[in-house]
Amino acid sequence: MNCLKSVRKLNLSRSVLNMLLLLLLVLAGSDAAAFAIPSPTDVSSPPQSILVISSYHHGYTWADRELDGIFETFAKSGLKPDIHVEFMDSKYFPKNEHFEQLRALFAVKYQKSKPALVITLDNPAFEFAILYRQKLFSGIPIVFAGLNDYEPAMLKGETGITGIVEKQDIIGTVNLAKAVQPELKEVVILHDFTSSGLASRKEAEEQLAPLASSVKFRYLPDMSIDEVSATLKELKPGSIVVPVSYSRDKSGRVFTHSELTEIISKSSAVPVYGTKEERLGYGIIGGSLLEGKTHGALGAGLAVRILHGEKSDAIPVVTEPQSRLMFDYRLLKRFKINPDRLPSGSELINNPPGIYSQHAVIINVAGTIILLLSVSLGFVLLANRRRIKAEADLVESERGKSRVLEAANREMESFCYAVSHDLQAPLRHIQSFSNIIVEECGSALGDQGLQYLERLQSASIRMGELINDLLILSQISKADINRTRFDLGELAMVVFDELLVHENSRDVQMTADKGINVYADRKLVRVILDNIVGNAWKYTSKTPAAKIHLGSRVEDGLVTYFIRDNGAGFDMQYAEKLFAPFQRLHTESEFEGNGVGLATVQRIINRHGGQIWADSRPGEGATFFFTLQP
Repeated sequence: MNCLKSVRKLNLSRSVLNMLLLLLLVLAGSDAAAFAIPSPTDVSSPPQSILVISSYHHGYTWADRELDGIFETFAKSGLKPDIHVEFMDSKYFPKNEHFEQLRALFAVKYQKSKPALVITLDNPAFEFAILYRQKLFSGIPIVFAGLNDYEPAMLKGETGITGIVEKQDIIGTVNLAKAVQPELKEVVILHDFTSSGLASRKEAEEQLAPLASSVKFRYLPDMSIDEVSATLKELKPGSIVVPVSYSRDKSGRVFTHSELTEIISKSSAVPVYGTKEERLGYGIIGGSLLEGKTHGALGAGLAVRILHGEKSDAIPVVTEPQSRLMFDYRLLKRFKINPDRLPSGSELINNPPGIYSQHAVIINVAGTIILLLSVSLGFVLLANRRRIKAEADLVESERGKSRVLEAANREMESFCYAVSHDLQAPLRHIQSFSNIIVEECGSALGDQGLQYLERLQSASIRMGELINDLLILSQISKADINRTRFDLGELAMVVFDELLVHENSRDVQMTADKGINVYADRKLVRVILDNIVGNAWKYTSKTPAAKIHLGSRVEDGLVTYFIRDNGAGFDMQYAEKLFAPFQRLHTESEFEGNGVGLATVQRIINRHGGQIWADSRPGEGATFFFTLQP
């Protein structure tokens, strides 16, 4: 009886509940605003989950670069997927004997949270995903990257799969090697015996078949790294080494790209080329290189298209990824390969920057200063010509000699002051900084860089000498004449002896007549002798048994002094240029000079009331005559 009452109460409760539910539905239909029920479109969708399966381990350079490209691409896409990365450690388990354990682990981890898309990196991950797709990833799109030796049959009739083939440009690298090393006869191919390594060998055999008639290809068997090193040490000129896929040796030791490359490049007696950019900078000369980050980015780009709604099957597999022609300058130099033989568009790493890019600031400053010096010297020349004209006008007419001559003097003195004080200081800085660069950075500059600096130093030295000569020239006109009596021959021999001390290997003989006494300014006459004897010394430098003689003769009561040499001589039709500033009768390559010395000599002799002239023939020496009024 009690039980029956309980049942009736339960039935009544259910009826009440049903009526309440019906009432809520009616109210909801009549006034949705009052009882709003959230629809799926009103709730924010959770981020899409992406599973990335990497065949190898963290620290394996190629795979790490692939992951970098994937994450960077998704970051730029505007999507914010929840990315999970699983490492399969297949370099440590090359026979894939751990696949079943990984399947069980993945089944537990992703049973309730299926990914929206799977990305596989390299062969083992792709093989795993295809093998267990129905159990783990049924109906889920798959994008592969780094898949070696791709054939459409590898998809086994599966749908919803696309990706990027890892096609190493092995033949491209070998052809590059043939172009820069015409003597190439043998290519030693290095690969490991993992699934990726064997796929790379098959790829190499197919690509290199057309070259088999001209080049021998040798594939090293499964070896320990020590055995590989010993083999590479015995290679002869005309051979090269190309590692296509080697990360695990016979003993089970696993290497990164950089570790292996450093080992084999140090062991190899011949150049090592490559097919992947991850090896560049660690010992390979270069080649047609595939880069992991770009490869991963391409794969992620396909994934983004799928997540935006494109059908996987509508996206064709990328079978020809682009490689880059890249080389290491240091290795080219080591094996004496001329970089000019590289194909157009090749990229160089470790290429020492040119002298300009290294020291652009210094070179620009130096160039600016030299330009300013040149402009200033141009003004000095202009002022000097105006002074000469003023002096000529003074000879013709005394009228107005003080507006013209004094103004020219002031202008000349102003420019000379600027040259001596304002322009010589920066010129010294150029010389000092260039010396510092040679001492501290000389080893890094290379031969060409040192030549540029030597030219800069030589130019600044010549500029300094020119400035000094111009200062002397300008000062001659205003210098006081302090006459004394002295022996001209003795002073000439002093000048000659000083020249001999600086270059005592020369076979030069100088003589002077006895008792040539002059009444003149000794310091200024020393300048005359420095220039004329110095010129005789210079222009006899290519003459065996050179001779210089100072003498005098008396004509019409006037003493004429002369200095004769048996040097190069000159053509008398150009004699009028001898005493003009910056006029030279020989090129700089024949004999150094700036063309100011004889202009200074003429100015001194004019100050002494005398004259100067010359007589010469090419190849027969020259004689300079001058007079000095007592």
